[in-house]
Formats: sequence, structure tokens, C-alpha cells
Amino acid sequence: MKANRMNVLFIKGPFFVIAMFLLFLVASCSSNQQNPLDQSNESVENTLLLLDHFEQNGQYINSDEIPSITDASVIYALQSENILILDLRPDDYFREGHIAHAVNLRPAEVLDYFMNRIEPASFEKIFFTCSNGNASGHVAAVMRLLGHDNVFAMRFGMSGWDQKIADKYWMANISSHLEGKMDSKPYEKNPAGDYPAIPAKATSAHAILLERAAQALQLSVSDYTLSISDFEENPDAYYTICYWPLDKYFSNGHLHGSVQYDPKKSLSRDTYLNTLPIDKPVVIYCYSGQHSGFVAAYLQMLGYDAKSLAYGANGFIHKTMALTEARPTRTFTAKLVQGYPVVESGMELPVIDSKEIEKETITVQGGC
Repeated sequence: MKANRMNVLFIKGPFFVIAMFLLFLVASCSSNQQNPLDQSNESVENTLLLLDHFEQNGQYINSDEIPSITDASVIYALQSENILILDLRPDDYFREGHIAHAVNLRPAEVLDYFMNRIEPASFEKIFFTCSNGNASGHVAAVMRLLGHDNVFAMRFGMSGWDQKIADKYWMANISSHLEGKMDSKPYEKNPAGDYPAIPAKATSAHAILLERAAQALQLSVSDYTLSISDFEENPDAYYTICYWPLDKYFSNGHLHGSVQYDPKKSLSRDTYLNTLPIDKPVVIYCYSGQHSGFVAAYLQMLGYDAKSLAYGANGFIHKTMALTEARPTRTFTAKLVQGYPVVESGMELPVIDSKEIEKETITVQGGC
């Protein structure tokens, strides 16, 4: 921005001093006023710009690519290939045991790492992992929305890799305490309403996307996940989405008050996105909490106060899941813990020889 020019008349004697003092005051007052260009403009137009960008560039929320999740067994077999593993856990957890040659990053560091420290497209695949899949799913979703189509989250996080981690996270959180207590009554979606107004300094869709991504990666896990125990303390505080097909909504039962939304069909501008409230938190649950984590990240980017119910239905009707949804993508069991080797910091091991695997097993494997 060009500096403003001021034409000052030459004044002799003491009047010159007075004039300069007055000019100093004016300049000081001007400098203390916040530059309007530095203010974020909060508007629905920002949201619609971003929403149009998403829907005109792959509509990730409703695509076959969501949730972008890969099993631990596939990642293990690919270790000698051109991949990158990014471990998002705190450094003390990482030092206790991690996948050989994984890089330890905090979520807030990921955007800078991608933009300034690596060439993301030079890797065949980039895998995010954490303890249980919550943080890695959130970060993978944000990076996918930025256009990085070679990023994936590890299914179940390090719980799918190491027994000790699984015992502390997934095995400790699967539960059947709501068996026989699920609701069978249908609940209607909200009437169509307003979209959120998101703040942005930028005016283009791509620049707004970068701002929102940077903000999303600064969030803590508690900002985008909710435990079942916290939900049960006050279920009416949330607009609850059962992100299952309609038949499962009735056959498996659903959490009291939850509204059914069809996966990969219902959260677009021309369907039911604007039925979500902007004055109430939205909590989404699926079978295992993996798919819903990606959905919550998408909604967070658009300005909704959205959270994924951690561990999904595995956290309250695990027996039903094991009987009716016995896929490894939907129900966590002890058999899914691979027991692969981990290394402590300073004890890196050679990468294993790659195993022969069919190409199709590397693709997204169904999420929830």
C-alpha cells in the first residue's frame, strides 16, 4: 500500500513547532486506529465462497474418497516404498514407541511442514497417525480439503499397530452399556435455515480455505470430538446426527433424539446442509467414529460447531456392532491389533522389505 502524502505549508518561528506537534498528534491517533484491512470480515458470503469451492472441486464430503483411511497392515507392507508417516502424538508418547522412521509433528505444525519443508506430491502416500484415529482423521480431512489427495489417516491410529496403545485407547473405550436402551423413534431434520458466518481476512475462496485450514489445525482434540460420557450428561445440548443409512437407523436403534443423515449424500448445498443449526453444537456419530471425524472436520471448516462422537457406536453398543457390522472398518476387536514393532527414539530400525500386495488394497477401504 502506498503511503499517504501530506502537503505541509512552511511556517516560521514558534508556529512551526506548534504545527508539527499537531501533525504528530494526528499521526499518532491514526496509527492507533486498527487498519480495516487487518480485520477479519465475518460473513455468510465467506462461507458460501468456501462451500462453492468444495462443491466445485470434487465435493469431498460426498465422494468415494471420504473417509481417506488405510489399515495398519497396508502401511506396514509399504514401509520400504516412497511413503511418509507423520505421527501426531505428543513427543513423550512418540519417544516411548513409534513406527520406524516416522516423523513426529504436532497438528499445528502440519501446514508449515507441507508448505515449507517437504514436497507433498513427491510422496506416493502420506499417512497420519495418532493414538486412536481422532487427531489423524481430523488432520487428514483438513489436508484433503486443501487438495492433498495422497494423504490418509491410519485406521484406529496406533491402536491398530501396537497392543499397549490399543489397551490404553480403543480397548478401554469400547462399551455396550446402552444395549437395549437405544431409541427407535424417528426424529425430523431441522427446517432449512441460515449458514454460519465465518471470519476471514481474505476475499478469494482459496485464501479463505488456507485461513480456515490454519485455524482448524490449531484446534485441540476436545474441540472436535466428544466422549459418550460427556454426551450422556446433557444430550439435549446437541443437535445429534446419526450418520448411518436409514435402515441401520431403525434396525440398530439410535441415540435418543438423533436425526438420520445419509452418508455421502446429505450434507451439500442442494440437500440438507442448511438444516444444521448455527446456534447449537452439532455432534455426529457413525459406527467407529472414523468417518464422523472427517465429517466434523469438514463442518468445522464451514463454521459449524461440530464434533465427532469418539469411538462411534463402538463406544456404547459394541455387541450390536460386532453382530450386525462385523467388518474391520466398522467394529474394533482385539484381532485388529497387529502387534507390529515399534521403536523408541534413538533406536531406529531398518525399514522392512516390502511385501507383495495387490494394488487395490492400498486404496481407501470403506471408512465406517
